[in-house]
Amino acid sequence: MKIIAYLALILFITAAASADVIASVDNVTLTWDDILYMIGGEENVQYLGISSEAGAIEVLQSWVREEIMVQAAENSGLDSDPAVQEILEQTRRQILLEAFMTNIVEGMQPSQLEIENYADVWLNTYRNSAHVRHIIVQDENLANSLHARVHADSDFAALAQEYSIGPSGENGGDIGWITRGQSGYMSFDEAAFRLEDGEVSSVVETGAGFHIIEVIETQLLSPEPSVEEIQEVVTIELTQVMQEEAIMAELDILEVDYDIVLYPERLLEHL
Repeated sequence: MKIIAYLALILFITAAASADVIASVDNVTLTWDDILYMIGGEENVQYLGISSEAGAIEVLQSWVREEIMVQAAENSGLDSDPAVQEILEQTRRQILLEAFMTNIVEGMQPSQLEIENYADVWLNTYRNSAHVRHIIVQDENLANSLHARVHADSDFAALAQEYSIGPSGENGGDIGWITRGQSGYMSFDEAAFRLEDGEVSSVVETGAGFHIIEVIETQLLSPEPSVEEIQEVVTIELTQVMQEEAIMAELDILEVDYDIVLYPERLLEHL
């Protein structure tokens, strides 16, 4: 809705003190500080684009109408509706999860030396694209069994269609052409991009499961990425790995403080 979209950019430059009320609905007020929070800070003031009193009034009325709808919804008891409460709880959980993880990894990034060293070792893998297919399963023993069958000349695509839990399984595990950083998992990329055409990896573990990777074909990227561009990708990859490891380490510490009980057999009964 246009009213809701407007409010992402609420919008009036005023010479008044930041705590001054710019609009109100009953006892709910809007201040310049509120606006700065909504637009992401002083640095975004230039993007407001309100140049007349008429434009300012129009945008402030959008906030007023949204506030009226919120209050009307609360007065009618919609915030007590089970469906609404479920959505609110899901949103609350997601916000808390993101805030918790952000707090752990804030400011965490590799040093320039780490970036340069990794890029030097793996430089050639960033200069190729690869046509890849894979089989992904959750059980390591099953992955090892499938890996043995692949090396015993079982049809890779048929095994992927039968066992792979990934969306590419229906297509014989084919995920198309990729470059370094696109899979989202450094261990996957390291395994895939050191394979020659037609080679199959050993079992590779990522956060998604256990993979068996086959490179169908490789080719050089054109134009060839510069060292600076490669280092940018390396920075993203190393940062992601560092952050994931930090989060998992924190969870390992926290888990000892909770009573955790798992019933996998009950889950399997429903599958």
